[in-house]
Amino acid sequence: MEVPHHAHTARKKWTHYFWEFLMLFLAVFCGFLAEYQLEHKIEKDREKVYMQNMLEDLEADTAIYSDYARRNKEIYDLIDTLVYLIKSPDRKMHISKLAYTARIMTAKWKQVEPVKRTYEQMKSSGHLRLIRKRQVAVSVSSYYNSLFELDTYNDVGMIWAADYAKAVGKIFDGEASLKIIKERKEQPLSSDALLTEDRLTLNELITSAGYFYGALSLNENLGNNRSKAAQKLIDIIKKEYHLK
Repeated sequence: MEVPHHAHTARKKWTHYFWEFLMLFLAVFCGFLAEYQLEHKIEKDREKVYMQNMLEDLEADTAIYSDYARRNKEIYDLIDTLVYLIKSPDRKMHISKLAYTARIMTAKWKQVEPVKRTYEQMKSSGHLRLIRKRQVAVSVSSYYNSLFELDTYNDVGMIWAADYAKAVGKIFDGEASLKIIKERKEQPLSSDALLTEDRLTLNELITSAGYFYGALSLNENLGNNRSKAAQKLIDIIKKEYHLK
């Protein structure tokens, strides 16, 4: 009887396994590199989009600061007119202009509120880390962290505007004041629209108007400084990211 012989397969050399391992390692490593490069590109593109959006915010800020200064100039002129007319011995002859000047003043005021949209979005999402350029990152942090001072003087302005409004209510007829603010123009008024000529009450109006003036002036100075900082940051972002 013939005994069957088992077929023997050639035993693979260790170099064969080494090359298999190397090829597998290279495939995984290349896949990792490709994924890393893709993720890096996505973050780089996202960074540039954020910077473009922030650039638009900053350009809006410079317009806001400019508008704030323009509005304040109108209010300063109104306060000067108010003081002049209140101190005039024949103020009742100018009651229409006096009442209009007193009432329209706070209506001309608008808080200065820079646009923080992109910064807040990046901050809340943890994407501030995407700003890879150190000079940009430092300037962005410095600019937006400085804006709290504007908020502080906005609050001060609100306080003095409220005090001023109370002082106006003690001196001018409420119905006349309402008509002025509704129509936003000077109204023909009789001398009866002036409720009192008490010196202390009149002085209270002038004093509160003066404090209101001071709050606006301080915030305007801050706004002018922030406007320069915003423009500087605009120039840096444009240069570093080649934006227009």
